Amino acid sequence: MLLTKEAYRKKEMELKSLNEKLKEVRKEKALQISQSDGDDRHDNFGFEQAEIQERAVIKNIRDLTAQLRDVTIVETVEDKSKQIVQVGDLVKLKLDYGDDDVFETEYRLQALPSSEEATVTLNSPIGKTIFQKEVGFLGECRIANGNKVKIQILEIN
Repeated sequence: MLLTKEAYRKKEMELKSLNEKLKEVRKEKALQISQSDGDDRHDNFGFEQAEIQERAVIKNIRDLTAQLRDVTIVETVEDKSKQIVQVGDLVKLKLDYGDDDVFETEYRLQALPSSEEATVTLNSPIGKTIFQKEVGFLGECRIANGNKVKIQILEIN
């Protein structure tokens, strides 16, 4: 996984937050056991819900930890005298899906998924293909549906 230093720090903060949430869920689970009459675990709805939530948080922690283990930190080029695609750039692309299905579009390259429209992430097939390439670059990648798309970088802003 490719991440900027800032995106890596955000992922680390997310992991820290998940670990804190896990502590809270475990406290709630213990509280449900202490407040139950008779059998602590059977027929205890609060305990069962806390246990389900605990498993979900543990899975998220494992997934994020695995992602962070496989990270490559990418640097941005400070000298923009040469037009090279960097994280945060708005890139105008010509996309050719074959069969006369060609169009031009603009995407902002982001390190992490964003709610903004018209973005592509660094770890997406298109993002990996255009990252640190120059205006005029011609490349090709396989997108999520398995089809190939030919890409040409027209402009970088």
